[in-house]
Amino acid sequence: MMDHHRQSQAVPLKERLSFSAALFGQNMMYNLVNFFIMIFYTDQLGIPAAAAGTLFLVARVWDAGNDLMMGFVVDRTRSRWGKCRPYLLFMSVPIAVATVLLFVVPDISMGGRLVYAYVTYILWGMLYTTADIPLWSLTSRMTNDSDQRKTLISFGRVFSTVGAVLPVVLVIPLKNIIGNGDNASGYLGAAALFCLIAAPMMIQAFANTTERAGSVSEEKPTLKENVRAIVSNSPLLLVLLSGLLGVLTYLPMTGVMYFSTYNLGNEQYTMILAGLNLSSMALGSAAVPLFSRWFTGKQIFISTMSLAAVIGVMFFFIGYGNLMLVFAFTFILGFLWGFSQVLRTSMLADTIEYMQLKTGKRSEGAIFSTLTFLGKINIGLNNFITGMVLSFSGYVPNAVQSPESLTGILMLVTLLPGIGSILTAVPIFFFRLSEREHRSITEKLGEA
Repeated sequence: MMDHHRQSQAVPLKERLSFSAALFGQNMMYNLVNFFIMIFYTDQLGIPAAAAGTLFLVARVWDAGNDLMMGFVVDRTRSRWGKCRPYLLFMSVPIAVATVLLFVVPDISMGGRLVYAYVTYILWGMLYTTADIPLWSLTSRMTNDSDQRKTLISFGRVFSTVGAVLPVVLVIPLKNIIGNGDNASGYLGAAALFCLIAAPMMIQAFANTTERAGSVSEEKPTLKENVRAIVSNSPLLLVLLSGLLGVLTYLPMTGVMYFSTYNLGNEQYTMILAGLNLSSMALGSAAVPLFSRWFTGKQIFISTMSLAAVIGVMFFFIGYGNLMLVFAFTFILGFLWGFSQVLRTSMLADTIEYMQLKTGKRSEGAIFSTLTFLGKINIGLNNFITGMVLSFSGYVPNAVQSPESLTGILMLVTLLPGIGSILTAVPIFFFRLSEREHRSITEKLGEA
């Protein structure tokens, strides 16, 4: 009985690739915003770093309610296409349009530009949620088997990381070619090009994936039950706390362009450093199923994050005098962080059946809304912290930086991410929902 179920819950290679391709496209747009919006706001829109950082924090407060409501909508969706897939069909193009609008520089006053930034960035966050929650929730609908999910999420994280690499590597040369000296129009043209590629890649997952777990006839949870699926879900809360404490590990994504431009003296190093970091992160993500043969997810998570903490602190004290050593540290840190990307998502997905056994209701939309909210709050906190560090260290846009400012920028890509690595491992130490226990839960639910 168990073997037959596991076979029926296996995800075909075609579907794994289709799901992964959707993440590839989505993350091209996501990292285009995540990586470049801070420096675009400070150096193109002319918004002060502290004001830009505050903008991101305000947007995240709004997302707290917005993401939960979208999770509620997904959990109550019933259609002949499934629970999650319709949103990939209908919302991918609006997200692409909203992404392009972020990189417009309106010919208005500074106050007007700040208002424009608030409106377009909050709109982008709301639209992005409408496909992000269903796309990640799809991992729990495609299979209930924990090992299959790990493999599916590992595939997805590898493709999403490669998708995230492309804007990092290509935006700078593209904006220089398209803008021909005008960085503002260059950013806009590069954003439009990436979005034209990304939207169809998200749409194709609608046609090429199957929702085989759960049932279209399952009872719809109420909003109160969805809230309960989050607040009374102790394993989920530990995963979310881990992600929140790990926000400092995302600082290199915004800090590396400042680090390359001012510490290393050449913005072109941005492509190399970010490319190394993200490519090695993809390798770390891909290695999770291999390491899972010998170790539990919890053991892998704690070990890799502890090692990343040591490397980050070493990087800060050794400094950036040796360029090859900078490249090596960047690669190693990315590889180690890649493990947490897969494992945190897999642990979160397994809490769906945990709560289903406790409550009798399946609330993957609500549970995965916490993942998407966490991702966006990390962007907001990431940019807020970056803005504060730059402001307090005396950063001046497009100028020679003081020694204090250079030290602040160095902290963004070394010491602070190292501290974040050990902090993110602490909640996972208390995580008790093992792969074996999850297997037992699915058996009790009659799904194993």
